[in-house]
Amino acid sequence: MTLHLLKATPNPLAIQTLRSQPPSSMSPVVVFLSPPNTPPVLPQCTVYRLTDTLSSQEQGDLTYEQLVGMIFKADRVVTW
Repeated sequence: MTLHLLKATPNPLAIQTLRSQPPSSMSPVVVFLSPPNTPPVLPQCTVYRLTDTLSSQEQGDLTYEQLVGMIFKADRVVTW
């Protein structure tokens, strides 16, 4: 798995690159570290947002602990 970490205002090149990913069985995972209100549509990616607490966790949200686990499981981590 390739894990992409993006800031609140993602780099346009990062969004363009992620949107152009070919379909595969191992889709990239994207985490917005400081989530915008509405994350961009990235059809070939699994998208998560970082949250501070479990109580406010919704579908697609990750805690810091879960993010650290994903970093260690990932084959590659790309920061944008």
